[in-house]
Amino acid sequence: RTLLAAAALVLTPCAAMADITVITSGGTFPGLRVLSEQWTAQTGKKVTLVGGTVTRARDNVQNKVLGDLALLPAPQFEEVSANYKSGTTTPIGRVHFGLAQKAGEPKPDISTMPKFIAVLKAANGVGFTDPARGSAAGKWVGELLARPEFAGVVPRPIAGMPGHAVARDGIQYGLGPISEEVTVPGVDVIGTLPSEIAMHFDYSGAVLAHAAQPDEAAQFLAFITTPAAMAEWKKVGVEAPAK
Repeated sequence: RTLLAAAALVLTPCAAMADITVITSGGTFPGLRVLSEQWTAQTGKKVTLVGGTVTRARDNVQNKVLGDLALLPAPQFEEVSANYKSGTTTPIGRVHFGLAQKAGEPKPDISTMPKFIAVLKAANGVGFTDPARGSAAGKWVGELLARPEFAGVVPRPIAGMPGHAVARDGIQYGLGPISEEVTVPGVDVIGTLPSEIAMHFDYSGAVLAHAAQPDEAAQFLAFITTPAAMAEWKKVGVEAPAK
């Protein structure tokens, strides 16, 4: 009995300090990195982020890769809904698509379709995440630029986020989720797309059914959806969930 009691005293703190793993994609990775650091500072619990493209994140959930919590945009979130713990689905926020350029340069007017198209046609290229790498955002952008009205625009698929097209690759504009632009140093967002072609991701989170630490995952999910957390999300381009 004495030995069992001593073992319980040793094990209890470890359980209380259980770490978690979160599966996500580029659109929410920067915000989660900030919030994870805050969570660790407050609780002592470590959060490991498993990032990548939306397709990779979805496949990680589908294949039951080690993880406790997942954040995905619709419809990919729904595609793997059988792998979530019932009753844990929680809206995270909306990420609009926008056009980005080098910081400090005059911002062109992209408020209408004709103006938006004219700006893109006059550029040395429009960078976006290569769809071949499994990017859902890149697929949307690639399909948009392939439309007849965008003939003459130079599409520049890249490895990395659309902000990297500007800051790293020297492409005049980057097009994609704003959260993958504002978090790249040296990049400014010009604005969202004209209303006729507006695009966005609606992210949700859920505890995974195969989670090793479901309780801690649920606590972290609650933490990243508090009003204070939403203020942090907004700084990295994630707006409040649509009502």
